[in-house]
Amino acid sequence: MSFVSRFLVTVSALALASAAHAQTFADDASTDAGGAVEELVVTGSTLRSQEAVRNRRESVAVVDTLTQDDTGDLADETLAEALIRVPGVSSMQTLYGEQEAAYVSVRGISPDLNFTSFDGMAMFSSANDGDGLRRVDLNLIPTQISRTTEVFKTFTPDLDVGAIGGVTNIIPRSALNDPDTTYLDVFGTYQSGKGKYVPGTNSLGDYNDTPWGGGVKGLLARSFGDRQQFGVVLSGVYRQKTFDYTKRNANGRVFYTPAGTPGSADLSNWDGQQPLPSLIRPMDYTHFTKTYGGSAQFEYEPMPGLQLSVLGYGYRQQEDQTFNQFQVQNYSNLQRLSPEVARLKIGNTTSGYDYDRFENETGGAIFKAVADLGDKGSLEFRAGWNINRFHDTDLGAYYAFTPPNSFITFDMSGLSDQITIENNDALINIANYKLSSASDLYVDAEMTSKEAKLDYKWNYGGEARGFGFAAGADLRQVETERDSRTITYVSNSSPMGAVGFVPDISSWMYEYPVVWVNYDQFAQSVKPGLAINQTSTNNAAWSADYRYEETVLAGYAALSYATDTFSAVAGLRYDKVDFTAHSPLATAGRYDGTFAERDGGYDHLLPSFIATQRLSDNLRIKAGYSRTLGRPAFGDIARAESVNTQNLTISRGNPDLKPRRSDNFDLAAEYYFGGSGLVSISGFYKKIKDDIFTQTTQQTINGATYDVSQPMNASQSTMKGIEFQVVTDAVPYLPGFLEDKVGFSANATRMWAEMDYASGKTWVHLDALQYQADWLVNVSTFYRLPRNGEIRLAYNWKSRSPISLGAYPWTTYWLEERGQLDAAVRYTLADNLIAKFQVNNILEDPVQQGYYGVPYEMRRYELTRNRSFQLDLIYKY
Repeated sequence: MSFVSRFLVTVSALALASAAHAQTFADDASTDAGGAVEELVVTGSTLRSQEAVRNRRESVAVVDTLTQDDTGDLADETLAEALIRVPGVSSMQTLYGEQEAAYVSVRGISPDLNFTSFDGMAMFSSANDGDGLRRVDLNLIPTQISRTTEVFKTFTPDLDVGAIGGVTNIIPRSALNDPDTTYLDVFGTYQSGKGKYVPGTNSLGDYNDTPWGGGVKGLLARSFGDRQQFGVVLSGVYRQKTFDYTKRNANGRVFYTPAGTPGSADLSNWDGQQPLPSLIRPMDYTHFTKTYGGSAQFEYEPMPGLQLSVLGYGYRQQEDQTFNQFQVQNYSNLQRLSPEVARLKIGNTTSGYDYDRFENETGGAIFKAVADLGDKGSLEFRAGWNINRFHDTDLGAYYAFTPPNSFITFDMSGLSDQITIENNDALINIANYKLSSASDLYVDAEMTSKEAKLDYKWNYGGEARGFGFAAGADLRQVETERDSRTITYVSNSSPMGAVGFVPDISSWMYEYPVVWVNYDQFAQSVKPGLAINQTSTNNAAWSADYRYEETVLAGYAALSYATDTFSAVAGLRYDKVDFTAHSPLATAGRYDGTFAERDGGYDHLLPSFIATQRLSDNLRIKAGYSRTLGRPAFGDIARAESVNTQNLTISRGNPDLKPRRSDNFDLAAEYYFGGSGLVSISGFYKKIKDDIFTQTTQQTINGATYDVSQPMNASQSTMKGIEFQVVTDAVPYLPGFLEDKVGFSANATRMWAEMDYASGKTWVHLDALQYQADWLVNVSTFYRLPRNGEIRLAYNWKSRSPISLGAYPWTTYWLEERGQLDAAVRYTLADNLIAKFQVNNILEDPVQQGYYGVPYEMRRYELTRNRSFQLDLIYKY
């Protein structure tokens, strides 16, 4: 029986036992209802799980929630980390750029096809190098700004339709509607593990060679006035950490011909034997991150039934990332020593240095007015403004050597190749290296959003009975731009000399000495004398830039009907988008600041329906249908246009792109027990039309036939899945000191999908969607200690998922399955003083990527992940 099968059998049995035990407990409690009841203070994981179950029970949709505990925390440090505990939710980090950024995927759908909002106002992110994507970096959002975070998996007309996976909405804390809370949290962190040995002496920025970090965060939420009509919520955070890690990269792989030369991409002349890595390079990183910012919200209730609030927030994150790499590549003279072992001549080694200063900031303001209109009506108005900025300074220098008599032997008997290098002394002789290239890259990107929403509801939702309706309108304007410039220096092939050194390091899975570049020395002694390649530099000043403006106008109407046992909501949402894209225009491969302006747009009328049947007080069935959109990425529309009149090729964005359209079907059964227990199973099916892929077509322009490459609506995909979860605050039938002290939650999501995507003129079939794992599993348990304390263990596991889609199945690479075990202890030291201690990534599982399910599986890279420790001292009053 597999791990997943054992997991499902175990939690199913536990769910049945918990439900039976809870019903018995409820019956016993009802017979003693007249007795005195001692007030119970609920804290920590118990509070979070109870509120999550209550929120799902009260919602007409299939929605899961994350709620802060009594100290303003989630079970994890950041919102992105916490959300992966939700059924069907996973996160995706950038693995080639800013390492701290994290994006959320719901039900296996790309983060670009999910929608994220803050109190209903759309959020955008210019991180990910300002590439014009729709994903939102949630690592920048601290946990204390929110009271509850909702993840909607079924869609009602009042939700934005720009989501195929789900809608994530962050609800801020309210001083008027939530309990008063004030705390100050001082914490320290420590990093340890396999990667904690990269020397920091060659690092730029604010990196310090220490495993220690820490910070402070706080929250004040208070209502005041003679009738508590005023409220204020203030929050702030400062945190910093330093860490290092190694990424061992075998990069691509080469399929050889019988003659020992690289074969064609379609394997038509492959010799049928073990393919080999295209290079080997240890990449050793050092990293410093600091995040700081805060929020302020002021609330006023001038009369009963009318609340006004103004919220402002701003957060900034600075990252200094240095990585030193040593590339061994350009192989020839293949010798097959056995079916799995081969020897090759090394054609080139390169010592490279790359430093990035990433700066990411977000800020905004929201005004909200909520009015009760009689016993059944309500009116809400929101107006918001959001800005996100991203900057990257990227400095690089590379020295190269062509060894005449050095060889590498690959042993491919395992997923991770093993290497042997002959004549490595020549590869670390600094006198052999000469300057190969140097460049400075600067990227500035900005996204701004202005939005206004109006929602009217009458006898709609909650405990309403009979007919009700809701209507609303939403107007949003988004502007985004990217300014990228690269200074390319002319190599003078100068010897490495004092710029090079051999560090005292043995890189993970690369047991040979390497050569590093001392960038400070390079910047002082070599860089000032280098000429600038004006042609390349001038071209790069425009080639990656774009501007894009988008206006979304939406309106909806919904009709509801509810009895004591049945409820339904049906509605329509009209969505109209107009945009203007400004794309760099090149002629003969050169950009000179000329932009092509293109207008476009689309509109849709989108239905939705959801119904709930209560079969008993504790059992209900939910069924729903909706049609939603996956809006094109800004960059796919505004991509630079390049025209090559010699080769008769054109590469450009596509202002005629239409959004993906998804028909979503959902069915769920939910059983509630014991007041705060839940067993649920949900099934979903999505049929996605008008998928977007880059295709090459032929077009006749001025009498000449060009090969034109651009994103196009070209295919469709399907997805289905099952989600199962169980939550209980009291695992039954445990003996002695465990009785009624152990809580447990578990969820598993199984997904199936298939797609056909275009790579140039070739169509490729894949039994998955990009970034989609087949399995997502979470298990957590906690034990209640005296003095409102607890011990908590949590495990998250994700099966492999395709990351980069190749032109052929054997060139698609996948993120390997990975699990993470975390633990935490909480204890009240004094009336107002709480201590927390957390250990994350206890098993130190690395992040691994490779080629799987194809001839001769092979790992492409392996990235160490450190074990981390955190101690919090929280003063709460």
